[in-house]
Amino acid sequence: MRLDRPADPRRPDDAGTSLVEMLVTMGIMSVMMVVFTTAILQVYRTVSATETLNDAQNELSRAFQRFDRELRYASWISSVGTGSTWYVEFAGANPTKCNQLRLVSGPPGSDAQGVLQLLTWTLGTPPAPGTPGQTIASQIVTSGAGLAPFFTKQDYGAMPYASPTATPSGGAVGADFKSVFQRLRIQLTTMTGVGTAQIDTTFTALNTTDNTPATNGCSEGRPTP
Repeated sequence: MRLDRPADPRRPDDAGTSLVEMLVTMGIMSVMMVVFTTAILQVYRTVSATETLNDAQNELSRAFQRFDRELRYASWISSVGTGSTWYVEFAGANPTKCNQLRLVSGPPGSDAQGVLQLLTWTLGTPPAPGTPGQTIASQIVTSGAGLAPFFTKQDYGAMPYASPTATPSGGAVGADFKSVFQRLRIQLTTMTGVGTAQIDTTFTALNTTDNTPATNGCSEGRPTP
């Protein structure tokens, strides 16, 4: 009696996966993981950079709020002093309270950024030369084209707009706008780890009029050359 060997039940397509096929699959998966991870990291960096810039902008805005009341209700604003240090003095709603905004640049030839300081004293008792002010903001970019002027005084009757300028409310201030108060425009750029943040704010001294004198005792706080 002849005994035949049973047929192999395995079909050719059940033979399994070769080593080459596994290596090719792993290579494709590795490339896909690299692409996916790179995309996730790029999104994270973009979000982080945006948040850093927003934080810098918000920090500068909060710093301005610290002296907003004094400047917005000022009774006099001085002319602007320029040089390695920028100065502007103003008298508060109480005319015996003097203030000085001071933008101190970093040493010439260095990478150090500028510092915005606020100095306050009582009329008649000016601070001694070299007295440090309260730091309002740091990392201010003071060198480069198009940055200055950092402070700009607009006198009563000034017409600062050469063309219509948009306002936050959606309207526009035309070229015929004429200020009925003294105003101070502050334009600063701060350096962050991922770029720069700008702020451009104009403060209106509501206690000034066309009769506000050009000089004031608060100018005693400015250093003499």
